[in-house]
Amino acid sequence: MCRWFAYISPTEPCLLEDVLVEPKHSLARQVHEHYLPRLLAHDHTITEEQDMHARNMLYNIDGLGIAWYTSARSDFERGNTGEGSDGSKREGLRPAMYKTVQPPMNDSNFRSICANTETRVLFGHIRAASSTTITAVNNHPFIFGRHSFMHNGVLSDFTPIRRAMSSKMSDAAYANVFGSTDSEHLAALYITYLTDSADDDSFENAYPLEKMVASMHKAVATSISLQRSMIGDRKRRPNSLNLCATDGVKLVAFRFRNHATSQPPSLYYSTKAGTTLNRKHPDHPDGHYIAGVTDAIEKPERRHGAHLIVASEPSTYKAEDWELIGKNQCITADADGRYEIRDVPHEKEWDAEDHVRWE
Repeated sequence: MCRWFAYISPTEPCLLEDVLVEPKHSLARQVHEHYLPRLLAHDHTITEEQDMHARNMLYNIDGLGIAWYTSARSDFERGNTGEGSDGSKREGLRPAMYKTVQPPMNDSNFRSICANTETRVLFGHIRAASSTTITAVNNHPFIFGRHSFMHNGVLSDFTPIRRAMSSKMSDAAYANVFGSTDSEHLAALYITYLTDSADDDSFENAYPLEKMVASMHKAVATSISLQRSMIGDRKRRPNSLNLCATDGVKLVAFRFRNHATSQPPSLYYSTKAGTTLNRKHPDHPDGHYIAGVTDAIEKPERRHGAHLIVASEPSTYKAEDWELIGKNQCITADADGRYEIRDVPHEKEWDAEDHVRWE
C-alpha cells in the first residue's frame, strides 16, 4: 500500500527536509523500509506478519507528491482587498504542490524544495499503484482549491462502479478529476458533499470541521452502497480506506476497513514527534547525539508549538510518542490545534469478505 504523512499546527512551522527526508524512517525512505510498532493482527486464521504485509506492502515506488500550505498567493493580491486578478478573494493559506515519479531521494528538485521550504500544514504521499497508470497526475495529494486529499489503501472493484461514482459528483468536482485512480474519485466525492455540489468557486471556501467529517463519511458510505448494489454482497470485497483531508486550517483522517476481523493499513498520530523532528530543538529523530551541535541547541521542548502529525508510520525513534489509530476510527484537528479521536459510524451490513486472500 501507499504511505503518507500529514503535519498541521496553528503556530509552529516545520522544515520539509526535517520531516520528509532526514529521519531514518522519513516518508521519503519508506519506499523500501517500514517501522510499525503496536500494529497487531486480530484475524487469528493468519499470522500477524502476514496480516501486516497484507495491509503494508514493502515497496512504494510509483510516485511522490507533496502539498504544503503557504500565504504567498494572498500576500500578493491587490492591495488590502485580497482580491485576485480574476476578481476572487483567496485570503490565508493555499496549497502549493509538487509531484514526481522519480525515486524521492534521487529527485534533486524534491530535495531542494524540502531543504528550503517551511510550512505549518503539510501533506506528503508516496504511491504503490494498485492497477492504474504510473504518472504524476495520479499521484496524491489531490487539490480542489484550498482543499487537499490523500488516500492509502484500495477502493475495491473500482472499475465496475467508476461510472456510477462519477454520476454522483458535482460538475465542478468531476471536471477537477485529472487522473484515473480510485483515490481521486473518492476525493471528488468528498468535495462534492463538502460543497453541497456547488460550482468551483466553492472550493475556495472553508467549511466547519463537522461538515468535513460528515462529507468524508458520506463518500465512504456512497462507495460501499454502490458496491453492494452493483456487485452484490456475495462478490464484493472489503475496502482499505486511510483517508486524509485538510483546508489548511483543519484536518480529518480516517482509518477504515469494512471487514469483520482484518486490519486497515497502519495509521499513527503524534502530538510530540514534531519537536524531535525540528532541528531547532536538541533531540534527533534517530536518537543520534551530534557533538558540538546537539549541545549548542538550547530551544526547550516547551517552546515548540502545539501540532498534530498523522502518518502511515512513525518517523522518529521514540515509539512512545506515537499512538496507533484504531480500526474504523478517525482523528480530527480544529483551527486551534485541538484534536479528537472518534469512531467512524459503521453498519455491520457494510462488511465484506476477502475473495482474494490479503488483498
